[in-house]
Amino acid sequence: MSSLRSKRRRRRQKKAKVASLNLVSLMDIFTILVFFLMVNSSEVEVLQSSSSIKLPDSTSQQRPGNNIVISVSKDDLIVQGRAVAKIVDLKGQQQPLIAGLQTELEYQAERKGDVPEGGYKITVMGDKDVPYWLLKRILYTCQTTDFAQVSLAVNKIYGAQEEVADSAELQDNSSGVQS
Repeated sequence: MSSLRSKRRRRRQKKAKVASLNLVSLMDIFTILVFFLMVNSSEVEVLQSSSSIKLPDSTSQQRPGNNIVISVSKDDLIVQGRAVAKIVDLKGQQQPLIAGLQTELEYQAERKGDVPEGGYKITVMGDKDVPYWLLKRILYTCQTTDFAQVSLAVNKIYGAQEEVADSAELQDNSSGVQS
């Protein structure tokens, strides 16, 4: 009888144990995750674009700055999210200036203040199938409104030469030589 009581007592004691959570491994995972996110967040630069714009590819090493963005899709000409002209309407016009774009850029120039030497900076983010006549008219309108420093947004691709240059730079930096 006493053995039966002792078995019951052991069962009750097992059921009464409180479950505990080991947080050490969870803290390790979060520490690594925070470090990973901090390191990789500084390398990303994203321009807001729509799915209708397919950027051309380039191996350029320079990145465009944070400037006013002109988006050129197959249908619209957009400055900072505001539609300023329809591409269909621009086809029949003979004048080189785009009136809606000129008005918007003059407004943006007023907001920026004094014109720096060389003009304001602007980024053109155009679909890779944008016709040359349209791109020429956009650049002409930008130039006449003091937006003379134009950057073209592209998708960066890595070629064989860049990969070789990147690996050589890493080897030089690992040996203590700065390039």
